Amino acid sequence: MLAAGVVGMKTLGDPRSYLPDWKLGAIQKAALDACDALDGVKDGIINDPAKCSFDPAVLKCKGEDELDCLTDPQIATMKMLYAGFADSKGHTLFPGFTPGDETSWREWVVGEDPEASLSARFVRNDFRYIVTGDPKWNAQTVDVEAMLKLSQEKTAADLDATNPDMSKFAARGGKLILYHGWNDPAISPWNSIAYYKQVQQTMGAEKAAGFTRLYMAPGMEHCIGGPGPSSFGQFGTGTAKGEQYGLFDSLQNWVEKGTPAEEVFASKFAPGADGKMKAVMTRPLCAFPKVARYKGTGDVNDSGSFECAAR
Repeated sequence: MLAAGVVGMKTLGDPRSYLPDWKLGAIQKAALDACDALDGVKDGIINDPAKCSFDPAVLKCKGEDELDCLTDPQIATMKMLYAGFADSKGHTLFPGFTPGDETSWREWVVGEDPEASLSARFVRNDFRYIVTGDPKWNAQTVDVEAMLKLSQEKTAADLDATNPDMSKFAARGGKLILYHGWNDPAISPWNSIAYYKQVQQTMGAEKAAGFTRLYMAPGMEHCIGGPGPSSFGQFGTGTAKGEQYGLFDSLQNWVEKGTPAEEVFASKFAPGADGKMKAVMTRPLCAFPKVARYKGTGDVNDSGSFECAAR
């Protein structure tokens, strides 16, 4: 809340640094031009953002401010949104977003104005009515470090779920499947990766593998939706290959039969010519750190043309 909200609102609150939503399309196009084909197929999805080194400075305005270019303050804002949110000493408070689906930032990140985004609304209500009890609280005037300390004191015990010591959970046979969309505009996908790695470090990689898995979904936004296939059992969604191939069923099979499904598939559905929903794209969902790699031949919209491979 503090990082994405307070720090972000302070930056976006500067008229020179504010990023109007009508520039997001040009930014997304430039990001895809730079990184879309890195996985061997150009399909409008950045399969592994960790390999992408897109620099928004390529859109620097050469003259007047235009629809398809960025001013220097806007470039600085973009770099902050990608890099993550830091305090005055340069310590990262929370990781940033990934390139390739910037148009999804319209609702969550930039809004129609700095006060209108969903992030800004969450932050205002959180700090006004949960952290400070001050209905006049204003992100533009607060001290970030002071707010970090206060929010940790007031809400961390109830709201944070960051303890990597899962020993009691594992001891009673618990199984944990995590998933995160690589293009989530609400919560940085890097945060789930960081937590997963912390669990491995705390519990030991071999023991952690016995009770937890992380799946990163390319092209998926907040929980579901986005340019990539994002239906894989969450919220009761099915897959084109049947219910048993979704994450929920994989979790149930892991608990009841002792083995997680090796093949988990994500599907993208859209109305067909007859108006009925049909799968227009399927991809394997790979257990992190593996990624789906194009085999070099076959339909790029068919999961059979991809395999889970090491980075």
